[in-house]
Amino acid sequence: MRTRELGGRPRQERTLVPIIPLLALLAAPAALAQGAARQGAQLFTQRCATCHSMGEGDRIGPDLHGVLERRDEAWVTRFIKSPGALIDSGDPVATELLAKFNGVRMPDQALSDAERDSLYAFIRDCTQKGKGGCKPSPAEKMGTDATPEEIARGRRLFEGAESLKNGGAACIGCHDVRGLGVAGGGTLGPNLTFAFARMGEKGMRPALAKLEGPMMGPLYAKASLDEEEQYALKAYLADVSRDGSRPRGDRDFFYLGLVGMAAVLGFIGVMFSAPSTRGQS
Repeated sequence: MRTRELGGRPRQERTLVPIIPLLALLAAPAALAQGAARQGAQLFTQRCATCHSMGEGDRIGPDLHGVLERRDEAWVTRFIKSPGALIDSGDPVATELLAKFNGVRMPDQALSDAERDSLYAFIRDCTQKGKGGCKPSPAEKMGTDATPEEIARGRRLFEGAESLKNGGAACIGCHDVRGLGVAGGGTLGPNLTFAFARMGEKGMRPALAKLEGPMMGPLYAKASLDEEEQYALKAYLADVSRDGSRPRGDRDFFYLGLVGMAAVLGFIGVMFSAPSTRGQS
């Protein structure tokens, strides 16, 4: 606080501290940490979640919740880079893990330093939140891990037998997949039988979340899929992709036309060949 003379009278002048930039400066490290943790979560889903969980128990490999508290970070980095080399070197921890998980060797992970740092930020964030604090959303589950019930629901959503919560149109209106019956699905969009095999988990998940494109974008702009619907459809498309044989082409309207024509001609023939009862008493 300072004073100065103004018209012969002292006046107090307050010097204001620029509080907003200061708060932004203080909040920046936390925001950066959260951003790194989010990137790490995506990386974990894409690269780790098939074999590891985060607080939900062991899978093919160990549960990674708290791993940076149980193990030295330098050791974890060495293991991620080349688990086979660490095992072959006789490292006791690596050897113990190999025995515990039935001799399954984790493949080398070629992560950049930035990717590894974001993965560690995610692990630390989840460890701090406690078990269950980083439970993945339904949409982040692997499509190939779906139960028969989840696959069946995906088919119902695809065919329109079960309505989408936000009122979106059923996929069958524009797309076909293997095994949808005689009529099959629509032909305005591509056949999706091998969509999951072509796009993989990494491509399918964001595609279902955004539903972009000249036709789907406007159609689903106000009717997006919720996370459980995204997962069910992903599970269904993953299931139909398992059969590598070529699906039937977009053929059914032609065949249905032939069948319909035969039915009409047969009906006309029956009508004209029936004995007339006119004039009989």
